[in-house]
Amino acid sequence: MKRILTIAIALLAMTGSAWAQKAMTPPHVMVVPDNIYCKAHGYMFNRDGEEGPDYEKAMTEDPTLHSVLVQVAQLITDRNPDIVIIDLLEAIKMSKDDASMAMANGGEQYENMEEAIIRNSEADILIKVQYDLLKNGPQYQVSYTITGTDAYTNRMFAPIEGMGAPSTSANPVVLLREAVFQNMDSFLAKVLQYYQGMVTKGRMAAFDIKIAESAGLSMNSKVGDITLREFIEDFMFDNSVEGNGTDRVKSGATFMQYQGVYIPLIQTIRGRQRKQGAKDVAQKLVNELANKGVNAEFKVRGLGKVNIYIK
Repeated sequence: MKRILTIAIALLAMTGSAWAQKAMTPPHVMVVPDNIYCKAHGYMFNRDGEEGPDYEKAMTEDPTLHSVLVQVAQLITDRNPDIVIIDLLEAIKMSKDDASMAMANGGEQYENMEEAIIRNSEADILIKVQYDLLKNGPQYQVSYTITGTDAYTNRMFAPIEGMGAPSTSANPVVLLREAVFQNMDSFLAKVLQYYQGMVTKGRMAAFDIKIAESAGLSMNSKVGDITLREFIEDFMFDNSVEGNGTDRVKSGATFMQYQGVYIPLIQTIRGRQRKQGAKDVAQKLVNELANKGVNAEFKVRGLGKVNIYIK
């Protein structure tokens, strides 16, 4: 009887472990055209000297590109249905709605088009696709590069590239599917490995904290028994993974710039376990500053950059 009970407990433990792993939030990915593709085809924005990929223009003016991105997303889903695919068109729509609302309320535009789309997607990883259709006599081949990119830091990883087999078909969607199919398993393995690294080590976010002149404060002003600088330092350490990245900071009398703090990917927020973003950490800092009588607000650029203003 004792042996049966021991086995039952072990089975329950294994079941609980498997359930916990299954319950872990899967990676959210968004498939987008690579910057190289956008630049080569004239799908770029330029605002105040800042240039970046114009995803909306690319998707509306290049129906073949849209079909290619959908095909890559379908290949990902076919190989791993647990991965959540974020629709690029939906992210574009939400970013446009945000911009319209901000303008209607007299707000300022503080992020570029690409940052706004990525922020609205809330993707963990971007899958960037570049391809070319090559013609040699009556036959066609597609060359491609697919790259995983951290949506928070724009860090690239796990690139795969190749050339499809010659074909009489001139349909790049079909050719790309055939060319990418064989490499998709190894590519997704690297994507999931990178995501698992974020789960265990945290994901990197940058925080730019500035004190307005009207606030009448400096980083040396007292907040309780410690200075404002020490308060922020303690907060960042406590809300990072073992303080990783908190040493990458520049500071002065009225500013602190954290270049890359590793924040926990999964956190208890208002009593529930869920994914945490840079905006959640910023909101928590603003709330804790308010408890100390310091007024602040924040704005997010993309997903991984936060500007915090102490007023």
